[in-house]
Amino acid sequence: MNIQKNASSTQRVFTHNAQDRLVMADGNITLDGVRAVNGGLETDTVILENKVESRDRRGREVLVVDKNFKVDPNADGQFEFPHGHQSHTAAISFSTAAATVNKYNQTMQELTGKSIQWAFGREQLGVSPETGRDPNAFYSRGDKGIHLFDFGKDSSTGDSGEIVSHEVGHAILDAVRPNYFTGFSAETGAFHEAFGDVVAQLMTLGDGAAVKKIVEQTGGDLSSGHNILADMGEELSGGPRGIRSSLNEFVYQDPKKLPERGDDTHLGSEVHDFARLWSGAFYDVLDGISDANRAAGMSPEQALTSAGEEGWKLLVGQMEFAPKGSNASYRDQALALVQSDRSFNTGDRSELISNVMGKRGILLAEESSGLFKSTSFASPGPVRKQEVILGEQFGALAGAKIETYVERGSLGFNANSGGVTEEMAGDIQLLVSQNAILFTDSQPSSRDLIKADGTAYSAYLMTDASGEKVLKRATIAV
Repeated sequence: MNIQKNASSTQRVFTHNAQDRLVMADGNITLDGVRAVNGGLETDTVILENKVESRDRRGREVLVVDKNFKVDPNADGQFEFPHGHQSHTAAISFSTAAATVNKYNQTMQELTGKSIQWAFGREQLGVSPETGRDPNAFYSRGDKGIHLFDFGKDSSTGDSGEIVSHEVGHAILDAVRPNYFTGFSAETGAFHEAFGDVVAQLMTLGDGAAVKKIVEQTGGDLSSGHNILADMGEELSGGPRGIRSSLNEFVYQDPKKLPERGDDTHLGSEVHDFARLWSGAFYDVLDGISDANRAAGMSPEQALTSAGEEGWKLLVGQMEFAPKGSNASYRDQALALVQSDRSFNTGDRSELISNVMGKRGILLAEESSGLFKSTSFASPGPVRKQEVILGEQFGALAGAKIETYVERGSLGFNANSGGVTEEMAGDIQLLVSQNAILFTDSQPSSRDLIKADGTAYSAYLMTDASGEKVLKRATIAV
């Protein structure tokens, strides 16, 4: 469904919901730079490219572009459709994805002069709103896009703006830090999930109707109780609390020492579970900024909206200082967030960020109390590829080659000396205990990497073209 780049580009109105129908009525959003021809939709960075399940010559389930999928404008020439209309989900999915990419790109260009370069090597992120029927959604580098699914009765993950923005967040993080999909650290994997949740939060704070709803629920104080900003995927969960919440009091623990799954008061090592620690910490930062804004005289709505704008600067700036290698800890990200505030946001929030990260145990007490206040950090240093071979102690994985990327340079990030470190060994053993490694005889498709319970394998073991056994990180996130 590719549209010629010289086709007319114009402003279009789309059905939109920054959250989902369980908590908010649909509204609309206006997008610039949309090309709409013959049932196709695209911007310079996003393209509507519905994919459906099929089978390849070997009988494997794969995703292929549905060439018959079209979304024509309504009688007014716009893309506003009521729930139940065949194009409703596509309108929300495409518009949310485009708006999310536009916002990150705009902030990135303002702060650094850079733009997103997708990790899959083309200019546009694919948006597949009707991939199939499954209570799920995922980003796949191999399939060059995000994929949404129908579930339940008349419901779709593509109808939820926060789920779409979360998946786009995976694509953005893969673009700015592609090596995060080459490591095996539970912490780095969890940060991928938390990053998506934070992107969804910031998109919500940019929506006037959503902000009004948050104020109705909280009075503007985000710590006062559960609300639509903190809770993710309410309609998908079938209840008011969502599938997870950033309103929590979790404190850092080594994920390798945790059970796979936690609950409302206990962390687990599974990536979505452990992600709640970082998304909760960022939520606390937004709460602190909003509180300060109200104290300075802003209305609750203004305070939240302004906190969201600051949040974008902090997040985009954070990734400028975050590690470029395969593994990045929460501590690394916390230090990068402090530096982001100093470099891109006047530095007025550095104490707040340090206090939050100290309270959460992500930074040590001496770090959060000001050890780094006078330290100047450079951008992350260059990366180099590191190859190791797993030994006999890894059982079925013995003899497998691993390629990761390590770096030297700023913020205390240092490349190790090679070999299987104790940290890497623990990370791999954790994946084994979680049944998170797929054993396969060939390059797996994205559908191969999705388990029956809807979660994804974190890695796969296969034999490459040269006959070597290799263990690779899966470039997919659900």
